[in-house]
Amino acid sequence: MGKRATETTASGHQALSPEDRQRMDRDLYVKLLLVRLFDERVSTLHRQSKVVGGVYSGVGQEAVVVGACQPLRAGDLVFPLHRDMGVFLTRGIDPGILLAQILGRRDGLSGGRDSFLHTGDLAKGVIGATSMLGATLPVATGCALGFRTLGQDRVAMAFFGEGSTSRGDFHEALNFAGIHKLPVVFICENNQYAFTTPIRMQMPVETVAERADAYAMRRARTNGNDLFRVMEVVEAAVHRARRGEGATLIDCVTYRIHGHSEHDPARYREAEEVAEWGARDPIELYELYLEKRGYDMAKLGAEVRLEVKAIVDRAVEFAEASPYPETETASSAIFLESKGVPTPNPEAEVIEVTYLAAINKTLAWEMDHDARVICMGEDIGIGGGAFGVTEGLLDLFGSERVIDTPISESLITGGSVGASLVGLLPVAEMQFADFISCGFDQVVNSASTMAYRHAGRFGAPIVVRCPSGARIRGGLFHSQNIEAFFLATPGIKIVAPSNAADASGLLRSAIHDPNPVIFLEYKYLYRREKAKLPGGVAEPVPIGRAAVRREGRQLSIITYGPTTPLCLEAAGRLEKDGFDPEVIDLRTVKPLDMDAILASVAKTGRIMIVHEDRYFSGLGAEIAARIADTAFTWLDAPVRRVCTEDTHYAYSPPLEDAILPSVDGIARVARELIEF
Repeated sequence: MGKRATETTASGHQALSPEDRQRMDRDLYVKLLLVRLFDERVSTLHRQSKVVGGVYSGVGQEAVVVGACQPLRAGDLVFPLHRDMGVFLTRGIDPGILLAQILGRRDGLSGGRDSFLHTGDLAKGVIGATSMLGATLPVATGCALGFRTLGQDRVAMAFFGEGSTSRGDFHEALNFAGIHKLPVVFICENNQYAFTTPIRMQMPVETVAERADAYAMRRARTNGNDLFRVMEVVEAAVHRARRGEGATLIDCVTYRIHGHSEHDPARYREAEEVAEWGARDPIELYELYLEKRGYDMAKLGAEVRLEVKAIVDRAVEFAEASPYPETETASSAIFLESKGVPTPNPEAEVIEVTYLAAINKTLAWEMDHDARVICMGEDIGIGGGAFGVTEGLLDLFGSERVIDTPISESLITGGSVGASLVGLLPVAEMQFADFISCGFDQVVNSASTMAYRHAGRFGAPIVVRCPSGARIRGGLFHSQNIEAFFLATPGIKIVAPSNAADASGLLRSAIHDPNPVIFLEYKYLYRREKAKLPGGVAEPVPIGRAAVRREGRQLSIITYGPTTPLCLEAAGRLEKDGFDPEVIDLRTVKPLDMDAILASVAKTGRIMIVHEDRYFSGLGAEIAARIADTAFTWLDAPVRRVCTEDTHYAYSPPLEDAILPSVDGIARVARELIEF
């Protein structure tokens, strides 16, 4: 062929000159061998006890990761699996840095904070997974939603194994992506086994691909060991996504030659099966293809292997020379630093708003002043929310920014995480706080760990609004106070406004905080608490700073949320009887303002903690323990707690009233402490 002659690629989407085709053939060969030799060297280092944790080999699956990443652009985002070292390498992450990550060294992607491939590099378009397989699918779907909302020509791609298709996250993500025709490509690395469980015991259908039918999306099934077959179906899917034609599920049938991990001898597999798949080695298949195209494979193979071996050798040298991280970094990169919050128009008319209306108007103000703010949740658009908190927002901002979702809490929370990664500021709503249990994994394992496992380079700036608390006769599943579920999870902030002004001010700070924030809003206070605010919107209230609601010198009452009005009422009664209690409203449950607590205790010598959450392992227990550690000698009386009893939130009015803190109970315990 002459220099001007061209030929099409396997996918038929572009024409290449012979010179370009040769460059592509060699480049793909280098990528395949780099993935294989790098993977094999990691296994060797593991046998030498140089790898800190487990190793999950992707030997035999190289064609899937290389072929799938080939059609992507620099701005696209990829969510690899724990055995997808090839994604990292193919996307241009330095092999030395990747190996330093695997060895737990300072210069790894997470700086030693996390293991193996749970990290990533947003600049290279790689987002780390968690060990909860399939959990990245809602996140990738959220990224795709963000691309569409921002009008960006970008695609999200998520890798997962066939075992992950049994998880709810798989179905929630595909359902939402199908509804909205989002630019996301789902790549199943179907390697026949979920650890030890064969595919026939995982699903009642014959193929993973046919699961796409339920979600009205395109599907494809291909030989995952044939590089060009993978490239062909993925390139077609990526082009469809860019054209706005929606998502595709691709079932890449392949095999993991090693066990689930290097600790797994894989005795549950038949030797004949392993031998059969070994004969379908993707690199050997590609080398056969090159040979048929006329390449001198003895020469080319030796040349490329020598080149790749040198790359891997340099990576090992770099990684082993990298020191272990300094111990103090173990407690860094948990939170990202806040950059401040815009302020409302000072000329706005002052109006009286309820607690509920303050949240509504604050959401509207923030959405009007920052196009990055979106809302996601069940019935928040057409229905205006179960309690009317988002009423009118759909008319103001449209369905692209006020998004009615299916009943899919994991998708709502995980999708919010994904949208935040591409620059949006999502505000997710749980219809009731109780339902956050259905999205728990995404909050504690995806959102809260994002900054830490990516060494503080980026986090997940989401807000999860949670209508919380009892006193509305909601019973067991509509009355819970959920803060104790999350108190022990690093990387999450929790705010709990007790009045309308703080409901607005804390929400504003939460929206612009670069970390995940759980926003506890109290159903009991929705229409009881009121405030006069300019335009119904307050100045931002700093997260982590308590407020003194009543000055006093005899007793410190520490509280937050719906028990704050009760404590103030009890303090009024006590004042009439000649007592002088101080009331501290924490406003933020986490991080805890211990400075304010200790300053009050130093003044009064007595402390009582009141909250509507349960007594056992509630926040009061943590505060009491900290007081015992740091201020025990200041106390003139025991620390007392007034909390909900250790039972479920009862339904019948007399039963619910009996288990909750009351004004009478607060006043009684306060008198006992003052008179101790």
